[in-house]
Amino acid sequence: MSDLNQDLRELLVRTKISVLPEDYLAIRLPVDVKPLPGEWYRPATTHFAVFIREPKEISLIVSRRKWLRMQSIFDKYHVSGPMKVISFDNKISMVVPGYMCTIGSVLADAKISAIPISTLCGDHLLVQKADLPRTVRLLRQFIHQCQD
Repeated sequence: MSDLNQDLRELLVRTKISVLPEDYLAIRLPVDVKPLPGEWYRPATTHFAVFIREPKEISLIVSRRKWLRMQSIFDKYHVSGPMKVISFDNKISMVVPGYMCTIGSVLADAKISAIPISTLCGDHLLVQKADLPRTVRLLRQFIHQCQD
């Protein structure tokens, strides 16, 4: 812990952890899939979602509820989950290098797999639902240790 610089330590101490209430699924779609319905982007029906197009596939992170309603529009897909989204209430961690790397290292040391998702508004982790209690407990302990 002593290797954390003061700015990183202060950002971690100010971090508030929250868990989004819904279960989420990670979906892999072929790159030539039909366009996603506009409903997937409406704030009234979508609290959190991730869409990433890569050369070989499309990755989605969507609520389980939304996927079950709309999976029939896709011919091919691969689903992983259930997962939970942990959100970190911090103001743009890019101003302090190493924020998500530090969190990732803490989880990796505990043998917890997580997918980091960062935006300009905040940082998030996608973890297996079964790992959620241990992950949250570990992160809270780590943040508390940063206060010392």
